[in-house]
Amino acid sequence: MSRQEVLAIEVAHQPTLTNYVAGANTELVSALQDSHSGFCGYWIFGDDVCGKTHLLRATCLAGAEGGHLNAYVDCAAQSPNRVADTLLALASTVRDGMDFSATVAVDHVSHLSQQRQAEEALMAVYNALSELPPQGSTVRRLLVAHRHSAGQTAFALPDLNSRMRSLAHHRPQELSDADKGLLLRQRAEQSGYHLSEAVLEYWLRRGPRGMDRLLADLARLDQATLEHKRLLTVPLLKSVLGY
Repeated sequence: MSRQEVLAIEVAHQPTLTNYVAGANTELVSALQDSHSGFCGYWIFGDDVCGKTHLLRATCLAGAEGGHLNAYVDCAAQSPNRVADTLLALASTVRDGMDFSATVAVDHVSHLSQQRQAEEALMAVYNALSELPPQGSTVRRLLVAHRHSAGQTAFALPDLNSRMRSLAHHRPQELSDADKGLLLRQRAEQSGYHLSEAVLEYWLRRGPRGMDRLLADLARLDQATLEHKRLLTVPLLKSVLGY
C-alpha cells in the first residue's frame, strides 16, 4: 500500500506550522511539531477565529511531508451521514496501513454531536489510530477542534465522551496587536504587496480588532490595490474601509 493523502488540502493561503503566528501559543505549536512515536491526541478549542483550522490543516500538511497517511475532515462542510461514511472509510484505511504513521484532523466536531452514526465513526477512527503495532516507530496523531472543551461537550456515545475528554486540551490564546500586525503583513506579502508600518499602526488603532474582521478587510484591501493599481497607503485604506 502506497503512502498517500486521504483528502487533499486546497486553500488560497497554504497553512503551515511555520507561517502560523504563534504569539502566546508556542507550547501548542511545539506539541504539534513533536513526532515522537505512539498515539497522541489533541482537543483544540476556542472561538472560530482563534486559528484552530489553520493548526489542523497545517499539522496534516506536516504529516503529509513526513510520509504520513493523513486526512483533514471538516464536519461543517458535509452532512453528518457523509462525514460518517468518510470517517469509517478513513478508519479502515488506517487499519490497513497499521505500520504507517498517520495524522487525522476532525474540524467543527460540534456538528457530529448527538448524531449516533457519525459519533460511532469518530470512535472507529480513534480506535484505529490508538491500536498501534507492538513495535516500531509509528506515529499516530488525532486532532479534534470544537468551540468548547470536551468536558462541556455531550456526545450521545458514552465511550466517545470519555475518549475525547482524555485528549490533551489546548485553547489558543488571542494574538497581541503586534502579532496581528505580523499576520496581516505576512498575508499581504503572500498576495504580492507590502504593508507599511504606518498603515498597520493606523489600521490597528482605528479599526476593529477581531481577526475575522481584520482578515475580511484585508481581502477588500487586496482587491482595491489591484483595481486601483496603487500601493496600500493610509488614504487608500481610509477610502476602502471607511475609517
